[in-house]
Amino acid sequence: MKALLEVKGLTKHFPLQAGFGKKKASLKAVDGIDLTVYEGETLSIVGESGCGKSTTGRCMLRLIEPTSGQLVFDGQDLTGLSAEAMRRKRRDMQLVFQDPFASLNPRKTIRQILLDPLVVHRVGNAGERKDRVNWVIEKVGLSADYLDRYPHEFSGGQRQRIGIARALILQPKLIVADEPVSALDVSIQAQILNLLQDLQQEFKLTYIFISHDLSVVKHISDRVAVMYLGKIVEIADKGTLYREPQHPYTKALLSAVPLPNPKLRKERIVLKGDLPSPSNPPAGCTFHPRCAYATDACRMAAPRLEEKAEGHYVSCHLVDKR
Repeated sequence: MKALLEVKGLTKHFPLQAGFGKKKASLKAVDGIDLTVYEGETLSIVGESGCGKSTTGRCMLRLIEPTSGQLVFDGQDLTGLSAEAMRRKRRDMQLVFQDPFASLNPRKTIRQILLDPLVVHRVGNAGERKDRVNWVIEKVGLSADYLDRYPHEFSGGQRQRIGIARALILQPKLIVADEPVSALDVSIQAQILNLLQDLQQEFKLTYIFISHDLSVVKHISDRVAVMYLGKIVEIADKGTLYREPQHPYTKALLSAVPLPNPKLRKERIVLKGDLPSPSNPPAGCTFHPRCAYATDACRMAAPRLEEKAEGHYVSCHLVDKR
């Protein structure tokens, strides 16, 4: 498959205010990530809250400027682009936000919200823009009769459909969906996920899907990347990751997924300790304070993300031995 987005050594460190007599510190939200996203696939990024998932997604679009690293989108290096050149490039890269209410301007009608991207990117004339707005609102399952209403007049699921329509209206190549169903009821989640899959097939879209819900990720993903404390610890296709997880953190996450059959039981892996602070991560493997298998090598040297099987990458010293 052709690579649409290549991420190399991506880092984002937020400076922290230092107290009197203290050294300046930084919060390492994203700490050296390498990823390749292929055309037409859905790559999901999962992990517990605070691991850097959303920051990674925003850095990929340069909505947050990375501290270092390289972003190559569709063969073009985005790292050195000017603000104006990057603004034009974002026509091909769109974002669906987590909160479907806060992401919509309450002072504008749905028609105005959907027209704004077309006006900013100078797409078509007034008549063509009107036709495209009518087209896109129907593509997401809503009626053109709703266009002159305001966001507060819609339910959460309808507002998220509007958010998807806003991302789709420029017909991008890549959509970053940042926990797009976490604020919705379970029944509405299924509708939105099915809508995203239908749109992907129709328009040949590529998704980066950010979530902490492993059941949702299993439904929509082609490949899954597991994050822990700003680093990728495992990447594999969906079937392999759920069937044969290798990293102990991935195993712990999957053990927490509830089974739909109440008669079935599985062993629950409970991690000891708390998530370390990203401003002062542990030396060596960042997961070693909570890992039951940690050795001296884990405490001293950080493991590299290596291919342990075809298409299955793991960052762990002990995977082969175990």
